[in-house]
Amino acid sequence: MDQKKIGNFLKALRKEKNLTQEQAADRLGVSGRTISRWETGAYMPDISLLVDIAEMYGVDVRDIIDGERKDINMNSEVKDVAVKMAGYSNMQTESIKKWIKTMSVSLLTVSVFLVIMEFLSSLMMIRLTGHSDARVNTMQIITGLLGPASIMAYITMALSVMGIVFATGKHRQLACSQKAGSLVKAGVIVAILLAVIALAEVALHVGMLSTITPAA
Repeated sequence: MDQKKIGNFLKALRKEKNLTQEQAADRLGVSGRTISRWETGAYMPDISLLVDIAEMYGVDVRDIIDGERKDINMNSEVKDVAVKMAGYSNMQTESIKKWIKTMSVSLLTVSVFLVIMEFLSSLMMIRLTGHSDARVNTMQIITGLLGPASIMAYITMALSVMGIVFATGKHRQLACSQKAGSLVKAGVIVAILLAVIALAEVALHVGMLSTITPAA
């Protein structure tokens, strides 16, 4: 399979349709940079997009794979196989998205809970120490909200939101990118680790506060 040949063929097909790279990208739900990479032969189109590309340019999937237009039309059997392959790829992607969405929503809930707990812990510390100075109390709250556990919770929130955006397909280019899917999945795993560490730290903090005797 000659990627350079395929890239030149895709470029020629796009020009035949009088489409810019951005216009072709919009129709396929990818970025203009992705189209450029296909046409230079740097990357191959994802298998799940082959049928869509073939239909957009009015050629057969075999033509794209061969990098040249054939005189014969693709028979129904070959087309059915291509459609099934695309469907299988999409099914795998949807399975991953479902996992990412479930974990992201759970992590977002946990991270919000952690920040609330850190805030309440700061209020508890103020009550236990008996400070009446508003400035000191404000600094105590800010310190709690910018502590290690809170920072990890904020990062977890960001990664969770990214996962939800990807899994729900709110950003079409992101949702159609396998590379983005792998990165988001890795981000969710990192978020899980951060959430576990943050939970442990908050639990330790609350445990320490419970041993402090309130100021008279």
